[in-house]
Amino acid sequence: MGNCYILMGSCGEFSLTLLKCGCIRMKSIKLRFTGEYNNTLDQKNRVNVPAKFRKALDPINNRTFVITRGFDKCLVLYPVLEWNKVEEQLSSLSSITERNRDFVRSVSRYASYLQYDSQGRITIPDSLKEFSNINKEIILIGMIKKIELWSPDEINEDTPKKDNQSFDDLADVISF
Repeated sequence: MGNCYILMGSCGEFSLTLLKCGCIRMKSIKLRFTGEYNNTLDQKNRVNVPAKFRKALDPINNRTFVITRGFDKCLVLYPVLEWNKVEEQLSSLSSITERNRDFVRSVSRYASYLQYDSQGRITIPDSLKEFSNINKEIILIGMIKKIELWSPDEINEDTPKKDNQSFDDLADVISF
């Protein structure tokens, strides 16, 4: 008897069932944000969050993201649960030093809570749209636990510099 794999589930989590010699094992597989999607803003600064990303959003987030400035010239969309982790890390920094206060302020002051509507759209605040130079065209990039929103001009300008780095140069970041 051969192996049979069956994927079952919804809303960001699947179960993998392995049938072999009468044994059944269940393993949970958590969907993450991956891939790149080109999209456009409508007249009200709304963009559609790709269905794949909405499905990967854990239902506990209640269709809610937090959007803020990224460290690059992009915007970052965090599921609420991930944003809570960011807030915990920020709150652990001592507010005694000016550097820490400035850093916490620079991350949190631009953060806005957003819920996608019944058509899967979120509205990008004007100040964040201006910061990221997003006009009409927009690229959404899955970054495992968060989503980056880029102007095509900004990502295309940033990419050649970073493409010159080889994966060998980055090997110290992670090992598989």
